[in-house]
Amino acid sequence: MSYFNYLSVGGQIRFAGTILRAPADMLYVGNENTVFQHIKNLYKLYMPHFFKNAVLEVKYKGFFTLVNIDYKGNFVVMLPEDSEEFLIDDVRMRLVVKNFGYSVYVPNMYHQRLYISDYKYGLISDIDDTIIHTGATTILPRLKQIIFTRPYQRRCIESMPEIFRLLSSDGAKIFYVSNSEANLFPVIMTFLRRHDFPQGACFLRKNKLLSHFLHRKKKTKRSQTSHKMRVISLILRTQPDKKFILVGDNGQWDPVIYKKIIKNFPGRIRYVFLRDIHDKISLKRKAWGGVPVIFFSSINDIKSFIAPRLNSDFN
Repeated sequence: MSYFNYLSVGGQIRFAGTILRAPADMLYVGNENTVFQHIKNLYKLYMPHFFKNAVLEVKYKGFFTLVNIDYKGNFVVMLPEDSEEFLIDDVRMRLVVKNFGYSVYVPNMYHQRLYISDYKYGLISDIDDTIIHTGATTILPRLKQIIFTRPYQRRCIESMPEIFRLLSSDGAKIFYVSNSEANLFPVIMTFLRRHDFPQGACFLRKNKLLSHFLHRKKKTKRSQTSHKMRVISLILRTQPDKKFILVGDNGQWDPVIYKKIIKNFPGRIRYVFLRDIHDKISLKRKAWGGVPVIFFSSINDIKSFIAPRLNSDFN
């Protein structure tokens, strides 16, 4: 299993993931990896082999079901939510390949203990240039950084792990939502663990093949915003009793997306925090549809705004 996300939905767990056929070491991203090993692993991540004509046997505690996977290895299964704790290792999966008469158990590469239901409010955060420093707004600088910068060398936005841990300890549940493709899930997970970000579900776009970058079409506004709009809308619809904080940056599409979310879900967004990567001003406040929007470039500014509101104003 190369990628997964999860969401508590009306007494069930929506568990989604991607199954690829590849050596397990392609998902290992270690500090000791050389640049060459890193590039080799990336190549494998973007040249995956997919199972065709296969179904997935899923066991979770006493629950059992069969799930179809699509032509790119993606699946979605609804599991019973019988406690506030969801341990990934409790999910047992066996892939049954039709026409060939064999099956294989799916190893879990990510051992996490996740808390799914009991939280005060949600925090939905972008990744690139919000918690990971990229500075790349076009494809070539982004590819250069992905290829030649190992995960342990990726720069973290200063003090963002501290802010997220502060809000998590106040009762926030974290949802990481990014336009990055699921091929980079091992890289992103390594970064989040290394910098001690709170655990949370990570929603990425579907896997892409290397050929996508060789024959890519010009991106439109719709293609840039549809994934985040769909995921954030899904989170808000399935968590109807919770309010949320949106965190992003003003470099590309986050302001456009967040304005639409505020309009489509009135009363559900408590605050919007946007890292200002242009003006480098100390602090700027606006309001979108009555929702306070805080632009910041200094983490000290945002900390001074958050601290007095803990235990009261965020729920």
